[in-house]
Amino acid sequence: MKTIYKGGLLAILGLCLCLQSRAQDTTARKKDSVVVKKYRPFDVNLQVRSLYIWRGFKVSNAPITDVDMHYTTRDGSFAVGLWGGAGFTGDYKEFDYYVKYNHKSGFSASVWDINNFTNYPNADLFNYNKASTSHFIDVTVGYQFKDSFPLSINWSTIVQGRDTYVKSNGDLGNAYSNYVILDYRLWKEGTSDLHIFAAGAFAFGRDQNFYGSKPNIVNAGLTLNKELVLFNYHLPISATAMFSPEHKYGALQLVMNVF
Repeated sequence: MKTIYKGGLLAILGLCLCLQSRAQDTTARKKDSVVVKKYRPFDVNLQVRSLYIWRGFKVSNAPITDVDMHYTTRDGSFAVGLWGGAGFTGDYKEFDYYVKYNHKSGFSASVWDINNFTNYPNADLFNYNKASTSHFIDVTVGYQFKDSFPLSINWSTIVQGRDTYVKSNGDLGNAYSNYVILDYRLWKEGTSDLHIFAAGAFAFGRDQNFYGSKPNIVNAGLTLNKELVLFNYHLPISATAMFSPEHKYGALQLVMNVF
């Protein structure tokens, strides 16, 4: 009887050790399976757009691709890069440079040298003469509030380039056109969210500005972001319905972030 009792205790003890070992192994596997995003200081991204809308302009009515090649610091606060876009029909062409800064407080700033040379067949990449350049330099500062109040505001000013007006003496002057946009997240569930936005444009001291003939709302609408999953491949997409009271038109753009 004692032999059977001892044997039973040993069997139970062995089973407990075995289960504990399996549990520890499962825990280890779970820990090992956690995906840690590797820091890549240099990266490249590709987007495909059904058409291209920007700040109330229909820049391209045909589909385009755009490529963003950039360097980002480890904490993600600073980035410098090159951005280029091209239309499927060959009409639209753009090549930009930029620097960006984002602070954990919600403050952000960026400087873009935007060079859309679609209507400049003989564009000189290094020409910054305001009378003939295809460039304009855009400076933006913004603030993103916390999730409890999901509002962002961005103020952009064109400080140099083809944003000009004719002075009383016939010379060209910088118009310093401004573009201010408010964006509010209306809804969020998982990886999907819906935003509403409105933007106005103006230039101090004059009606005419880069975005229109007078101070006005130039860009308003809705943006829906979601993640499309295809065979375990996550494809972020967004759809923007844009209306421009200044230009009296609207457009619907679909953007796919390929990688």
